[in-house]
Amino acid sequence: MSGLHFHVNEIPSPPSIMLFGLQQMMICLSSLLVIPYVVSDMLCAGDQALQIRVQLISATFVTSGIATILQTTFGMRLSILHGPSFAFLPALHTFQATFPCNADTNVNNWEEKMQMISGSCLVAVLIMPILGFTGLVGKISKYIGPVTIVPIMSLLTIGTVPDIEEKMALHWISIVEFLTLILFVVILERYEVPLPVFSISEKKIKFTRQKIFSQFPYLLGISIVWFICFIMTVTNAEPRGGAARTDQNASITVFDETPWVQMPMPLFFGPPKFNLALVCGFMASCFAAMIESIGDYNLCAKISKQSRPPPSNTNRAFVVEGVGCILAALWGVGTGVTTYAENIAIMSVTKVTSRITMQMAGVLLILAGVISKFAAFLSMIPEPIIGGLLAMGVCLINGVSLSNLQTVDMKISRNLTIIGISIIMGLTVATHFEKTPLNTGNQIVDDVFGTLLTIRMLIGGVIAFILDNITGGATRRQRGFISEMDEEQSDMESQPTIESNGYALPSKLNQFFLRYSWLTYLPIVPSEREIREIEEKRNKFSISEKIEKA
Repeated sequence: MSGLHFHVNEIPSPPSIMLFGLQQMMICLSSLLVIPYVVSDMLCAGDQALQIRVQLISATFVTSGIATILQTTFGMRLSILHGPSFAFLPALHTFQATFPCNADTNVNNWEEKMQMISGSCLVAVLIMPILGFTGLVGKISKYIGPVTIVPIMSLLTIGTVPDIEEKMALHWISIVEFLTLILFVVILERYEVPLPVFSISEKKIKFTRQKIFSQFPYLLGISIVWFICFIMTVTNAEPRGGAARTDQNASITVFDETPWVQMPMPLFFGPPKFNLALVCGFMASCFAAMIESIGDYNLCAKISKQSRPPPSNTNRAFVVEGVGCILAALWGVGTGVTTYAENIAIMSVTKVTSRITMQMAGVLLILAGVISKFAAFLSMIPEPIIGGLLAMGVCLINGVSLSNLQTVDMKISRNLTIIGISIIMGLTVATHFEKTPLNTGNQIVDDVFGTLLTIRMLIGGVIAFILDNITGGATRRQRGFISEMDEEQSDMESQPTIESNGYALPSKLNQFFLRYSWLTYLPIVPSEREIREIEEKRNKFSISEKIEKA
């Protein structure tokens, strides 16, 4: 397709598939590491924290890989990568406030905490496949615009500030990591580095220029700063016991004792338990993650030169995303999964949107999780470096969320006021109930609503959603929604040919649905008319190809 090196259905050469898949895996590596570090610290497990972290890293890689393969194969069917969602952190912070880590904490109770986190997450994320399977997510999304999305995502990032401060306060090397990432992501983004390559045909070494800083910023940032920590350790510039040392006895012991290959097992921490307040908090997180994914799906479609995602694909995508969340809960990741915008953004640079390259990234993630020695190696990264990664990741999420405002008419005071009210009141209400816990006399009510009223993104999102939908003074276009006429025109311009239609299901699956036509009435399945149109186009394309070859 025009402007793309490889479209969604196109299959590059095996070496290219491997390289592009590895690149996609490396881009999400930093985000995949943050959640295991944060969750393992919340469990207050003492000396066992490192072993738990290794298990969480392995589980995160495996579940992210499975979710990615399912989404690209059966869900949206575009090149989308799934990983742990930061939207679940606010609910975890509230839970942590109930079970804080202090001198009196029993470090042997970490399993019970993990059981409550995973069990509550398991129940909460069921809302996602239910909304997708019933088709409600498509109907609800029509009323969620940028004026609602921006406050939710802004408050989400603001809510992670305590985590950023806690990690970066451990050591000044976290600032070095953050500044290194700024150098690579912002300043050197377009700089092309000359790299030597050997030309087999010409039998000599040639130089090719690549934008390695924009393609591998996190991998380079981690490697460079980790090496600096190693030099500081060898020269004893960092005192013994310092947070930036690479020879921590506990981490080395865990690395030595970890087997090379070990399949992460679900419920390794024991049978799930449930906490009603945390279930409600995680449900709010699910809605935030779904809103984030809706924007990412549309962005991916635009970059992939596809039309708007059909309702059946959107519904199916959330069913699959919900399945990924269920797997993450069972494996003890601590959060659900969501779409990673940074992996979509890199496709706009490489112009490679091939589905099979993202499926390869999923396979590599699974392999990285099964090779537990690799997870143990990553768990040895000094924690301050994770602080720098978390800071940059949250900054990018906030920047991407603000980009939604480009379709909103910011000259209208109505839009500005709603956004301002929702953000400020989301912060104010949550701060008040953090300082003054709810006390109605009913323990269940206090636990549930006390949790919900401290989740900033929930309060701000509800305020923005209500005001944006009941307040006049702006058309849908001025509120940031695309008009039906613009949508139809956009679809006409980006309508792909049948061989490059990324949404179409495989012919065998379509034939199955035609054989049992009652299935086409399900919201997650294309209509019978759509399936027949696709198969007719495929038959015509197949006939024309045979004629050309003859």
